[in-house]
Amino acid sequence: MKKILYFVVIAIIIALSAMVVFFDDIAKSTLESYAQKSLNTPVEITELRSDWSTGKINLDFIEVKNPANFSNENAFVLNHLSADLATEQQGKLIIVDRLEFDGLLFTLEQNKGQVNLVELLKKLDRQPKLKQSPDITSPIGGKLSDESAPYRLRVNQLSFINTQLFVDTQWFKETVEVPNIIIHQFGREQGIPIDQVGAELMKIALTRIQ
Repeated sequence: MKKILYFVVIAIIIALSAMVVFFDDIAKSTLESYAQKSLNTPVEITELRSDWSTGKINLDFIEVKNPANFSNENAFVLNHLSADLATEQQGKLIIVDRLEFDGLLFTLEQNKGQVNLVELLKKLDRQPKLKQSPDITSPIGGKLSDESAPYRLRVNQLSFINTQLFVDTQWFKETVEVPNIIIHQFGREQGIPIDQVGAELMKIALTRIQ
């Protein structure tokens, strides 16, 4: 009996060690798959690095391919993304202290009356939204049950730095520098449903580009 328990403990330790070692690769594949389903276009992430002891996550060189019928290979690329998770989390509200997009290069291309970035945004907006209560607190101030509520995200400081836009049309071909964006309390106090985060982030970036 002791030998069996000994081997069970060893097996658990080995399994946990493997999860720690391979977590970044698993997370990278999962994130790529989720993004591809959301945008209906290939997404590649070169590297994902996490340090859970400090709550930091880094992604390097993300490529989002153009929708079909556009000539440029990528709709946009991102050199580096970094996130610092807050020390304390609140149930289904995920709190990120700092989220930074560094080195975004968008390619704006038009073909047969369609604009590639607009098409990507439409695909994000068409994603099914999870049913949710309009407020996570009751009229008398008590918290409602969050059993069926979706996970939400709040970012204390969101920034887009070193952003560029490459305009590729028959009339104009030029790379334009986009001013930096810094937003405090993205998602406000209650956060934004996870399934809406991608579309909202793209809206922020594209609005500044416009």
